[in-house]
Amino acid sequence: MLSSSNNKHFNKKYIMKKLIYIFIIIVLFNSCKKDKIGKVLYNIKFTTEEISLKKRSLNTDSMYTQFGDYITSLTPYKFTAHIWTIGYIDKVLDFSNNSANMLQYIEQNLEKLSFDDPFRYVDFSNNNIVSFDPVIYGRVNNDNLFEDQEINFKYFYFIPFSLYQEVQLPSQYQNVQLNMFPSAPIIDNVLKVKHCEMVTKIFPNAYANINECTVNEIYFIFGNTDSTFVVNENGEYVGLSENCPIADAENNLTIRSDKYSNMIFNSPINGGTVVMNGILSFNTENLIQVYAGDDNVPYTSDDIVVYAPKFWERIYSRLDVN
Repeated sequence: MLSSSNNKHFNKKYIMKKLIYIFIIIVLFNSCKKDKIGKVLYNIKFTTEEISLKKRSLNTDSMYTQFGDYITSLTPYKFTAHIWTIGYIDKVLDFSNNSANMLQYIEQNLEKLSFDDPFRYVDFSNNNIVSFDPVIYGRVNNDNLFEDQEINFKYFYFIPFSLYQEVQLPSQYQNVQLNMFPSAPIIDNVLKVKHCEMVTKIFPNAYANINECTVNEIYFIFGNTDSTFVVNENGEYVGLSENCPIADAENNLTIRSDKYSNMIFNSPINGGTVVMNGILSFNTENLIQVYAGDDNVPYTSDDIVVYAPKFWERIYSRLDVN
C-alpha cells in the first residue's frame, strides 16, 4: 500500500503527465490548424493579343466622318497604362456596411503605392504577367482570406490614370508638328502621347481639363451587362451604381463592357492553394486612326489622330481560377 506522501507524489506525477499530454495535443492541434490555412496566388497578364470570350467579333472597318478624309490606321509599337486601380468586386459597394467582397490588385487609396510607384505601370505591348499582393476588403477573416466559401466576382474594373502609346507615323509627317499635340514634338516620325487629346476629340465634353491628363481617369467597368456602351459621353455625373460599383466616377469617362468572362472564386481549404489568373487584353492593331482635319488636306498640321471608333470594344477581360 502507498503511504500518503507516496500517494501525493504519484498524484503529482500523474497530473504532470496528464498536463504534458494535453499540452502536446494542443500544440499538435494548433500546428495542424496552421498548416491547413490555404493561400491564394494572384496574377494578371496584360497583353495586346486578343483573347476569345465567344463574344461578337470586332469590326475594325468603321471610321469617323467629323474629322475630314480618312488617311490611315496605325498600330502603336508601345502601349502602356498608368493605373489608379484594378480589381474585382462581387456587388455594388455600399459604404454603410461591409457586405461587398472586393479584391484590388492595385489599391485606390494611394497608401501602399504612391502615385508614381513603378508598380502602377503596366506594359500591354510586352505581354507582362504581373504577380500581385492585393488589398482585400469585405468579409475577411484573420488570415486575410475571404470568409465566404464561394464568391462570384461579377465585376472587373480597370481604371487607368492614363494610357500611353508610341507610334510610327507615315514619312510625310517628317517636318510637321500636329496642332492637337502642342507638347509632343514628333521626332524621327514617332509620336509619343497619352490618351487625353485623342479621347477628348471623340468625347469633347467628357473631360474637364485635358491639360491635367494625369488625373483624368477612364473607368472601364466589365461584367453584369449584356452590351458594351459609354455611360456618359457628354460628361454626365456617374455615381456609385451598377455602372460604377466601386467609386463615384463623377464626370470622368465611364465605359461598361460585357467582354468579361469570370469563374466562381472558391476560398482555399485544408491548406490548399487557389491561383487566380486574370487576363486583360487590349487589341491595339490599327488602334489609331489619322484624318485630314478641317482643311481636308492630308499630312498637314491640322490632321487629327484619334483612337478608332468604339475602341473600348477592343478590351477583353477573363478570370481563370485554378
